[in-house]
Amino acid sequence: MVGKTITPKQLAQQWLTLPNRFEVNVFNFETLIGNAAKKIFKDSFYLRRFNSAGTFAWENRSDHKPHPILEETGTLKHSIVWDRFHSSNSRGIKIFTDPDMFRFSKRQYGRNFCYAAIHNEGGQVAKSGSPAHNIKKRQFIGYSTTVADKITSYSIRIFDGFPK
Repeated sequence: MVGKTITPKQLAQQWLTLPNRFEVNVFNFETLIGNAAKKIFKDSFYLRRFNSAGTFAWENRSDHKPHPILEETGTLKHSIVWDRFHSSNSRGIKIFTDPDMFRFSKRQYGRNFCYAAIHNEGGQVAKSGSPAHNIKKRQFIGYSTTVADKITSYSIRIFDGFPK
């Protein structure tokens, strides 16, 4: 197959705008991945397991509360956010639970207590005999093969608008 022939001057002209195009594409890629990861981690609450290959359902609760596990108020699920980070030698996005979302929570732990980490990793937050004594690990955020697959599928978009 014979491609389109361009002059060296035309080639140079094409490449003049590409650094800006690349920056725009990376910004758009970060936005796509941030939104996708946030959705994937929120989906863990609907799946009742961490949204990644090879994971198992969260252990059932021992009480008989009517609401689904980890969804008494919805604050935990809705606290998942993402943001960009930039430093002198790297850039990217971070997905995390926003502690400010727990400021007005009605949870029994009290206001301003961010209970995301203890549920994600498991452990103890109270003295023996308390209902919060031994929290089971019910991971909903972290390294996920589902997110990794989404990154792979979106990565080609970084080169949109570049000469082929």
